[in-house]
Amino acid sequence: MKISLLQQMYKDVLVGIPLTKESHHYTSLLNPCVEQSAEGDESCHRMHLSSTNGGIGSHQDTEMPGAVVTMTDDVSNSFTNLSSSFCPREVMLLQLTLIKMMAAKAESQETEFSMRQKYCEIFVLLLKEAKIDSKLVCLLGSCDQLLSHMASRSLASLVYFQLKEENTLNVTWLTFSLKTLSGFSVNTRVAQCLWTLTTIVKDILKDKALPKAGILKKLLAPLDAVLEGFYNSILFHRFDSHHYASPYSEDTNTLVSFIDLLEALLASRIELEPLRCQRILFLKVSHVLDVISSPVHYLIKKKLILLLKKCVLYKPREDAKCGSLFFQTPSLHEDMLALSNAVLQLVDLTWLNQIPLSEKTSYFGGSEAAPGDSTPGGPDQTVLRALSLVVLKALEFKFQNSSTETEIKGVKCLE
Repeated sequence: MKISLLQQMYKDVLVGIPLTKESHHYTSLLNPCVEQSAEGDESCHRMHLSSTNGGIGSHQDTEMPGAVVTMTDDVSNSFTNLSSSFCPREVMLLQLTLIKMMAAKAESQETEFSMRQKYCEIFVLLLKEAKIDSKLVCLLGSCDQLLSHMASRSLASLVYFQLKEENTLNVTWLTFSLKTLSGFSVNTRVAQCLWTLTTIVKDILKDKALPKAGILKKLLAPLDAVLEGFYNSILFHRFDSHHYASPYSEDTNTLVSFIDLLEALLASRIELEPLRCQRILFLKVSHVLDVISSPVHYLIKKKLILLLKKCVLYKPREDAKCGSLFFQTPSLHEDMLALSNAVLQLVDLTWLNQIPLSEKTSYFGGSEAAPGDSTPGGPDQTVLRALSLVVLKALEFKFQNSSTETEIKGVKCLE
């Protein structure tokens, strides 16, 4: 039965046993049986999951409320010990887990060369013959958020694989991304699209042996214009809706995913002369500042403030040093001047007074005090320090680049 073969394949890949059968055999095992609903792109994209286990079990739509499920590693670790009585959904989760695992093994220099070659052959067949990229794009819209999340992880791995091994950008994924981002107000898969792109950028940045500049340009250049348009659309938006006040809403999830993408784009510009989408946070920072003072959930405000802190500290990545070569590029002066001017202009208009600070003390592992803890609550010191630093750095940059005595006097008045 197919499920027993999949389980054996999982065990072999997990412990590093070579896959000795012909590559088409493994391709057929990994190819998910997905048929898109005839309801169209704007539907909930419920999937017809054909039984892949000889009729055992029947699929029930599993709707999981809240943000994207993050327990995929636990699911992955449990597959080895499960019985063969899988329903189609579980078979598909195992297939997606295997694809992600094989991608990681294929990228690792610790994996034997012959095994890496075998994995690459399987991926080529999955992409060229099985058209698995189209099926994964279809799965992104599943109401089952665990399936959607695992499909996103697998799709990101395959797009990255093609960029690295074939120096080509996956057309199916690119078409989906352009369509989704350009019509996000009516599209229900924006968060998944953003998350997939963010994962690809981060995978490129983590690869120490990859010539990052060319790969990043090939990835981002086709998306440059649509990302700038998306930035303008999503941030120049009415945020008084209750959907943005809830941390569990789809709107909040989309906005958080976009902030994560902005952070990845900021980190990526150290590798090449930045494209417009990598500079947009600086050049149109007023949109971000407006969102911070709007009635969105506190999580969004905090993430944006900490992102601005990374901008002014010259530290786009955790492994970068303050004052790194990242900010010695020709575009830096213009970007930092635009950011500093926007921040100081809003501070002069009492912008800081419009930003509420959480009254809960921050703790490791959460924001709630442990039972019996009598420590009095106070403002969120992390956000308070970050805000102060953003303003001080904006002042410092303005001082260093003021060309006239009048400008210097104007900055001093703001102190």
